[in-house]
Amino acid sequence: NKKSFVCYKMTSLKNYFVNLNIFQSSNDLTTDEEKEHVRRSNIISTRIFFIVFFIVLFGLTIIMKTRNRNILITVENPSEDQFKNLPSDGHCPCSHISLSYGEFISIQTRFHQICSSDFVSDRWIKTINFGLNTTYFSAYDFRTEGSAMFQSLESFCRLSKGYAIQSIDSFNKDLFISQEVLTESVFQSQINAIIQQFELSSPIEFSTQVA
Repeated sequence: NKKSFVCYKMTSLKNYFVNLNIFQSSNDLTTDEEKEHVRRSNIISTRIFFIVFFIVLFGLTIIMKTRNRNILITVENPSEDQFKNLPSDGHCPCSHISLSYGEFISIQTRFHQICSSDFVSDRWIKTINFGLNTTYFSAYDFRTEGSAMFQSLESFCRLSKGYAIQSIDSFNKDLFISQEVLTESVFQSQINAIIQQFELSSPIEFSTQVA
């Protein structure tokens, strides 16, 4: 009985798909032959419709899967032109993620010309009041405080030069870190910002030390 029931269901399902018709027949038909002809035509049209529908659906599925597929292309040691032509979602990791500033940045110092003049030399400072007794000089006489003033100036120049050398040496040892190769514009922008920050912070730190 169970086997007969299964066979019956399979036969019913087969007949359903064989006679499947999604198109409505016209009510103007009069003869049975016309009705049967239209019914068969509608059944064939239904089959064609579903065949085309599933073909289109299958094609769209293939297209969507193809479009969403990520294709990984690896280029070993790319040239500069290859890097510039990378797509927007391309990545170029660095073989070395860190590089000291001193390897690609050169900072030159320029001090006031008085720091390299004779006015801060020992010879000039000693000459101002050499062999003179400043006890009898007026308080407004340059020779009274001249030596101390130029000694202070010499000390300030010496300290500023020493601090500049120390700051640049420390700056050159700092590391520029990037896990991926940067475009020229981005790299230049970051370097300009780093140098500008160094130029702004150095005088402030020096003033704090000598205060």
